Amino acid sequence: MEQARNYRKVTFPHIRNWIAHGWRMFRQTQIASIAYAGIFAVIGTILLIGAVKLDVAPMAFPLAGGFMLIGPAFLAGFFHVASLRAQQRPVRFADFFRGFRHGPAALWVISVICAFLFLVWLTDAAIVYSLYFGTSPMLGSLELITGLGEGGKMLSFVLFCSLTGSVLAFMIFAISAFSVPLIFSRHVELANAVGTSVRAVFANFGVMIAWGIILTAGIVGTTLLFMPLFVMVFPVLAYASERAYRDVCA
Repeated sequence: MEQARNYRKVTFPHIRNWIAHGWRMFRQTQIASIAYAGIFAVIGTILLIGAVKLDVAPMAFPLAGGFMLIGPAFLAGFFHVASLRAQQRPVRFADFFRGFRHGPAALWVISVICAFLFLVWLTDAAIVYSLYFGTSPMLGSLELITGLGEGGKMLSFVLFCSLTGSVLAFMIFAISAFSVPLIFSRHVELANAVGTSVRAVFANFGVMIAWGIILTAGIVGTTLLFMPLFVMVFPVLAYASERAYRDVCA
């Protein structure tokens, strides 16, 4: 196992470079990237439609936000594709899955942690939902829209979930922002990778908070408002995250 090197400080203009790099990488791998992201778009669409059909439409917000908790577990595919492009090699859809197959065991540990926190988040959100609205299904998409406009319990529920979700999301972000690429690309052992990631995030706190807000707005916003756009935004931000890792830790 390799030991992680010291991290570097970055500035706010780096964020623009990360996004520009993510866009270039997306253009170079467009078909395969859309196909891979499309898997999650289809799953997300089914879950959101299910929430509306079951008349628990407010649960769409924690479902969409929950992707920020499990998203890091799916980045290995993008990192593998980025390494192929760095070698000027062609990219196929199957290459995304080879990233997981060739990943170290520590990568799966991070994935399990993300999945566990995702389940904790959904459980907590369901409990909060029952406290606000009871256990009887009664809230469809129309009630969701009107409820947000009128404020009251609906808006309070969304704000409370946003607050609690942001805490869990920041925990996952600090743990996984740089540990996943460190483990994947350099096989750094788990504790060292997580420690380096947390230190790097806090050393660049302002920039990382801004970057986290962009990630959240891009992923959650497209999930809730226009899912077809998700298949472009998710790969762009994933490749941008790989560039962020190279600027900070590589």
